[in-house]
Amino acid sequence: MERHPYLTHRYIGRLIISALLTPGLAPALASWQESKPHTDSVLTSYADDDAYMIYATLLQSANGPSFVIRSETESWTRATSENVGIKGDHDFYKIWGQVLKDYASLYRRPKALTRSIPIEVSYELITKQNLESILKSEGSWRIFYDLYPQSNGYFWFSAVGFDSQKTHAIVSMGHSCGPLCGNGQPHFFEKKNGTWQEVSVHAQIQVWWS
Repeated sequence: MERHPYLTHRYIGRLIISALLTPGLAPALASWQESKPHTDSVLTSYADDDAYMIYATLLQSANGPSFVIRSETESWTRATSENVGIKGDHDFYKIWGQVLKDYASLYRRPKALTRSIPIEVSYELITKQNLESILKSEGSWRIFYDLYPQSNGYFWFSAVGFDSQKTHAIVSMGHSCGPLCGNGQPHFFEKKNGTWQEVSVHAQIQVWWS
């Protein structure tokens, strides 16, 4: 997934929407269930309590009865703070520059999520390979919703970039719910009174919607 146009952040008034090309179609349900690969073991486990608290906050805002979450974090080997789809002015970089640098550094390599998201509703972790297996043959989203009928699609996250004090954070979340159904963008957080809260920023960001 190497989409890197710069789009204006919704917090400063103008949102440009780009279309998402959904992954293909999927194999038969029975054969998929019999041969599920396990790819998480080859990745480094992602261990950061603050990151999982931020994931929980974003999922809670989605108001779902249950969630399906891709177990690998989103990644791009060539990510830098200049090309990950976030641009700001001098004041933005004074606060967020270090966070953005950490975010881009972590974005270069996927990590395996663990069952550490502190939410009360149920959720399932599914590998990227298994998702692609479901969504690349005849049946596709019908098979997905047969497996996860209350999920409203699946979510994925980037690793979370922080400043050295862990008071500011940047993370991307995506959501796909059908052939032309989904959205994703970076989110910005500050830690206030011990709680991570999403905040508005003056910046241009990459956003997609379909």
